[in-house]
Amino acid sequence: MGELVGIYDGVHQTPDYQDSGIMFLSVENIATLKSEKYISEEAFERDYKVYPEKDDILMTRIGDVGTTNVVETAEKVAFYVSLALLKPNGIDSYFLSNAMKTNAFQKGLRERTLVTAIPQKINKDEIGKIDIFITNNDEEQKKIGAYFSNLDHLITLHQCK
Repeated sequence: MGELVGIYDGVHQTPDYQDSGIMFLSVENIATLKSEKYISEEAFERDYKVYPEKDDILMTRIGDVGTTNVVETAEKVAFYVSLALLKPNGIDSYFLSNAMKTNAFQKGLRERTLVTAIPQKINKDEIGKIDIFITNNDEEQKKIGAYFSNLDHLITLHQCK
């Protein structure tokens, strides 16, 4: 996994929240990547040399371990240490996000998760050591990624009814 993505974590201290500014994400925001918490532009500039950008992947790593979502906005977003930021290197984000949901990858996560920690967590550096099986065909990655992204969208629409 380590050669496919750059792996980063967010700030380790709870920030001073503002009424507006840069949206701040944590593990509880993984499903929607939306939050009512914000930090100041100054705090963002000070604390984030690397931050989520469009088509990056966020993955939960504390409490709930291994849930992913692809960043679809170009707006600046801040994030807490409970999320890992994965910056793909030449691989389709939707394909990779879905490959990370496979039993094989999730098993690799469980094997490296500190289950004795409360709450359970996986260290950032351990994520890169997990084996993941992918196709090297870019077109195939895009088609598979788009298929599962559309399927997820349809499921969400049906759940809203």
